[in-house]
Amino acid sequence: MSGEAAVVTDSDSGLDSGMEERILRSMGLSDAPKADAKPAAKAPAPAAPAPAQPAEAAPEGEQAAEAVEGEAAPENVIEIEFRGNRYQVPTELKELHEGYLRQEDYTRKTQETAEMRKVVELQQQQAQAVQALQQVVQPYNERLLTINSHLTEYKKVDWGAYADSDPAACNKHWMTFQSLKDQKASLEQEMQGAAAQHLHRLKDSAERLKSENSKILETKVKGWSAERDQKVRDFAAKTYGFSQQELGQVFDARLLRMMNDAFEMQSLRDAKPVKQAPPASKTLKPNATQGESKAKTEVAMIRRDIRTSKTESGKAAGIQKYLERTLR
Repeated sequence: MSGEAAVVTDSDSGLDSGMEERILRSMGLSDAPKADAKPAAKAPAPAAPAPAQPAEAAPEGEQAAEAVEGEAAPENVIEIEFRGNRYQVPTELKELHEGYLRQEDYTRKTQETAEMRKVVELQQQQAQAVQALQQVVQPYNERLLTINSHLTEYKKVDWGAYADSDPAACNKHWMTFQSLKDQKASLEQEMQGAAAQHLHRLKDSAERLKSENSKILETKVKGWSAERDQKVRDFAAKTYGFSQQELGQVFDARLLRMMNDAFEMQSLRDAKPVKQAPPASKTLKPNATQGESKAKTEVAMIRRDIRTSKTESGKAAGIQKYLERTLR
């Protein structure tokens, strides 16, 4: 039992001297006191916190490394686009951003639906105003149509000849003719007064419809303005043959966008430089060269025949042939 007691140097530490020295050596304390002296064996106890600092540094280093890795990890960051700009945000905000986009898309579609609904309501109001105006003026138009028919017949009468042949009948019909003209003027004035309220209502609905479609065009077409509107209408009149009266009734933003697209396309075509054709080559064609060589050969043969001819008639015939060949 006494031998076993010699192995254990300190009941508090629970370590033998060899194990304790190896631990101290691994900590860089190779000059630590031997474990065989009891006072010396107790010395490491109060000094234990000091050498323990290097051992605690390792977890701090691991935590720092983990922190750096966490900051550099790209999977924790996403890039989003918001109102024309791009931002890097934590991944946790992805669903929030997608939800915002869905909400924004829903809001935009709802706004477009509301705008179109308002346009449709204004179109209905305009149609109702047109119908009410037609109902008011229709009776007047029917009466005016009858009066105009009689007036047309009276305008064909030769009143001078009629007065010579039958003065009494001529005077009667002349009075009727004048009465019809007075009735026409009175009906037209009365119809104008009856239609005034409906015309005002129709004009008001047309202005509101035009204003609402202009608001839509300002959001859909970049740079849309009253000046742009007039340019597009002038282009449609000049290019496609619409009258200004017809174009004055066009308020639908969809039709005006189509007209604007056609106007921009034509502007791009007009601005595109025209490619000039390359200058024609001045080199002679092979056929022309061959023709010249053939002609020279024929002339040379004629001249040879003239030189070799032994008779005057042969030479005269050769000379005539030479002249005909060179002068043609």
